[in-house]
Amino acid sequence: MLSSFTLADNIIGFIVDGPYDDLAVERIQKQVKEKLEAFDKLNLYIEDTVNADISLKAVVKSIPFKLKTGNRFEKVAVVTDRKWLQVVSNLERLFFSSAEIRIFSSQQRLEAIQWISH
Repeated sequence: MLSSFTLADNIIGFIVDGPYDDLAVERIQKQVKEKLEAFDKLNLYIEDTVNADISLKAVVKSIPFKLKTGNRFEKVAVVTDRKWLQVVSNLERLFFSSAEIRIFSSQQRLEAIQWISH
């Protein structure tokens, strides 16, 4: 399951609690595109849960979109306890050239929400 929420007009968040597959990537990209039509810059919050089934194929599929839109983000908060996703998120700094990216553990999720909101 993929849940989305808005913390403020220019902040969009997603919680992955099930498959993160091609369909999930398409849903995220569609919602981000809609926000980018209304705002020049966005903040992005993304969190996975223990139930998330994250496909490396889907992560790779999202790269072209990140290359195209990465300069339109100010902050990106990634909440995960998966070490491999933390490594991938650090590499994604290359795509989000103008964004500050911070990685938080699931225990730090409230800190992540506070950071992305300010």
